[in-house]
Amino acid sequence: PVLKAALIDRDFFLSGEHPARRLVDALAAAAVGWAPESGETDPLYRQIDGTVQRVQAEFEADLQLFRTLLAELEAFLLASQQQAEVRIKPAASEEQLKEAREAALAHADGVVHQCIHALPIDEPLPPFLLPFLTTQWREVLAAAWLDVDVEPARWDRAVKTMDEVIWSTRPRFRPEERGRLMALLPDLVPRLDASLDAIGWKGAARDEFTRQLIACHMKAIRVPKAGPVPVDSGPGELETQVGREAIQALDRRLAPAPRQAPDAFEAMAQGLERGMWFDFEHDAEQLRRYRLSWISPQRSRMLFTNRDGFEAFVRSQREVAALLREGRLTILDQQPIVARALDQIMAQEDPDEPAPGAGAGRTIDLQLS
Repeated sequence: PVLKAALIDRDFFLSGEHPARRLVDALAAAAVGWAPESGETDPLYRQIDGTVQRVQAEFEADLQLFRTLLAELEAFLLASQQQAEVRIKPAASEEQLKEAREAALAHADGVVHQCIHALPIDEPLPPFLLPFLTTQWREVLAAAWLDVDVEPARWDRAVKTMDEVIWSTRPRFRPEERGRLMALLPDLVPRLDASLDAIGWKGAARDEFTRQLIACHMKAIRVPKAGPVPVDSGPGELETQVGREAIQALDRRLAPAPRQAPDAFEAMAQGLERGMWFDFEHDAEQLRRYRLSWISPQRSRMLFTNRDGFEAFVRSQREVAALLREGRLTILDQQPIVARALDQIMAQEDPDEPAPGAGAGRTIDLQLS
């Protein structure tokens, strides 16, 4: 019937909008999502089979039949896609939140790093404060940054509290500084506690931090007495080592990841688009077909599912490049099948030479894969 339609209207060979050509392309593209294990009772299989049967039974000369069947097929595919979108939405939302949280933590690392390194060299922070700033307060800042668009005051408050905590632990020798500190603490301590409660930091570690912070405050506001100044033993070696390790961990997080020169597979992964189909070889050498159903805003996560939105799994762009490089992930050719066939015909060395055994006409085999 399609060959008959092409003979009736030669635009079949010239225009991708020819109704018969569009229907063939749509059927071939839809069939990519069908897996043999789904069987012939699969709704997609029944839709394709029914469409083909109607073309064979009803087409005489009216090309409107192709338009009607194409509209029915597209409506079926749209409904199926909408159902799949509903199924993948929770997983996509979760992955997008993870990506946003990673970005917020990275931003918090930068703010903490800048704050620490802006302090005078001769006035280092108390060692117990370093792991707190690079761990717990990092979480507070990240949580505030996630909501900065809707609640900017929360972010400003978190940064201000961090600055005030740092300032409050410095030795205060002038009376006016001690007065300012004593006026600040009644507001600072509740803000600090509320922020730490919000991230769920509890237990012995928080109790020990609070004890050391109070000791710092008492030391800062204590009025020096006349006479010999008592020797301050300073922080212990273990506490100093923990602080040093916290700074080192922060520096490692901020250090750019080592990258090799991008190869063709990384470029290929960078160019992937939602809706593309792949054959994926599992660890058990089982080949399954998946669609790239969602890509995170920063492209750090790619969500693959089957046609119905099930069997979801997530890979980073770098992991996808590695799978392509290893041959375990194969991109399926989704060029319209009719154009592909016509390109093959035009690429023949002598297009005027009849194919062997073709007689007066030419036989075209379209392999659907």
